[in-house]
Amino acid sequence: MKNYIESFCKEFGFPDEAKEALLNCYDAVRANPEAFSLFQEPVELYFGGQLTDYTRALGMMDKAAELAGVHRFTVHMLFYVCLSKHTRALYLKRGIPYSVYFDSMSDLKWKLFECKKVENIWGTASGWWAPRFFDLTRFALGRLQFETALAEMTYAKNGYTVNPDDTVLNIHIPSSGPLYHEECLASYRMAAEFYKDTFKDKPIVFKCSSWLLYPAHYEFLPKNSNILKFMDDFDIVSSYVDEKKGFLWRIFHTLNCDDLDALPCETSLQRAYIDWLKKGNPVGVGIGFFIYNQK
Repeated sequence: MKNYIESFCKEFGFPDEAKEALLNCYDAVRANPEAFSLFQEPVELYFGGQLTDYTRALGMMDKAAELAGVHRFTVHMLFYVCLSKHTRALYLKRGIPYSVYFDSMSDLKWKLFECKKVENIWGTASGWWAPRFFDLTRFALGRLQFETALAEMTYAKNGYTVNPDDTVLNIHIPSSGPLYHEECLASYRMAAEFYKDTFKDKPIVFKCSSWLLYPAHYEFLPKNSNILKFMDDFDIVSSYVDEKKGFLWRIFHTLNCDDLDALPCETSLQRAYIDWLKKGNPVGVGIGFFIYNQK
């Protein structure tokens, strides 16, 4: 497995420092029999197609980290890297292209960089997020990620109505760089093809719930913002204020965003948000839909 961990890090462009952190973590866990037993049990369950309780598995990773004297975020990342070896085989068995596997497993890299920026740890602080990639119910297709979900609300457009119990494609946006609109359009096309058998003769409906769709962005983001172009794809049907501002870490890469003067202002997005917040304005989340049109 150690050779696989090293090859995975190389394949997915993990920095050398991150690779060494994961390999050292694996050695530390392996050196402690109790820790290694805790680590291996969920891995073996996954390889046998029997891992269903990821919450329990991550709890075992936490205990293994404590016993081995390493950080639990690093062990969480190590766990998913190890699982990916079998995930690769599952993709092959289902005839899913390597490009989809690569894009989907790249989410580990984006979480690795997030964890380093925010926690200064090579690992993942979002272990709860990963399972749907590993049970093959969430896929990255180019720039965006998709999973089937219920609409959970009514949406009507051009004579077609989406009911709350109807299936839609939920969109997630990884922190993999600028949100270029051309790449989003390409992802919609890929998703429409990938999921065509799910919708059959029904229109393909996309849904997104994200801070990126907060309607007030039209008031304060630069007019050429990639976020605004992304927002324009959707009919934003609902929004709410996030009193806890729980997503700001995604913009400023710190969990403490109370002191606005201490926040980084290196990007146009950061500067726009700081100016908006200093004026006492709220921030929030928007929920949007659109019906896919190939043209």
